[in-house]
Amino acid sequence: MSGESYNNAYSVLENRRLAMRAKYFAKQDEINKKVPQVSQLTDEINHLGASYTLAVLGKNKQEAEKLRREMDNLDDMRTRLLKENGFSKKDLEMEYFCPVCKDTGFINGKTCQCMKEEITRQRQKFLTVLSPAPQADFSGFKLDYYPKKAKELSNGTMIVPYNHMKRIYEYCVAYAQHFSTDNKSLLMLGSAGLGKTHLACSIANEVMSHGYTVMYSSSQSLFSKIEQARFTDEDVISDILNCDLFILDDLGAESITNYSLSVLYNIVNTRMISGKPCIYTSNITSQAGLQKRYGEKISSRLMGSCDTFFFVGDDIRIIKNRGQL
Repeated sequence: MSGESYNNAYSVLENRRLAMRAKYFAKQDEINKKVPQVSQLTDEINHLGASYTLAVLGKNKQEAEKLRREMDNLDDMRTRLLKENGFSKKDLEMEYFCPVCKDTGFINGKTCQCMKEEITRQRQKFLTVLSPAPQADFSGFKLDYYPKKAKELSNGTMIVPYNHMKRIYEYCVAYAQHFSTDNKSLLMLGSAGLGKTHLACSIANEVMSHGYTVMYSSSQSLFSKIEQARFTDEDVISDILNCDLFILDDLGAESITNYSLSVLYNIVNTRMISGKPCIYTSNITSQAGLQKRYGEKISSRLMGSCDTFFFVGDDIRIIKNRGQL
């Protein structure tokens, strides 16, 4: 395995290992200066331990039991000394972030789970740009920004934006709180500034708090990063296809090329077939608009595999700038 994410992950584990070693030796120095007898007792216990092993191997049961008692007595003395001076027996042991592989990243030549998770985190950093609302949560979504007066849509339908958005908000809260990898995908359509990204990121943060893996990217960043990854060993697409929830924000803002269309089709189609949920947001406001930009194959899969929500109201950013609320 190679690539920038692997190297970065390995560096993270190496820094962890060095940090824990430094912490361990600093603690031993502190103990030795304050209670030098502890080091002497440890040396005696280790010496008796070697003799104990020989006695056990030589099947000298009586000698082994005697040595075991002596070791236990010395250990009790050491524990008491440590406690009297504000330490514990645990202070004599090396600690690890990952006790399974002892922060090496490998177990018997196989990659440890901690290393795999760090590689994924590094790939996420590579892929993900900061969301416009990285710390968004549901409590920050203000329904008061949506008019309570009926509004006529382009298709002639009359709708009260406040009531309509309240239903979408409540759906998203329930979606996040009861999330599972069997959840249906969501497609959020509507003009700019209506809260699509805020709700998508609120879902992401809630879902992540339950231990699920979530990946987020704006569409513009996604395709430029994947284009870069074509010339490295980064397996970015694999992470997107396999995470528990993938959020593709601002679909339609990216540059359209044959390559970007094939990548988007691969993501949409593969996750649809595997049943893994996605959340797509877009300023495109209709199925006809989606089809015009992405073609029938992609647009039909987006509409067919998602619960679709049309956001309505006035641009919240403009309202905030005017200080109307």
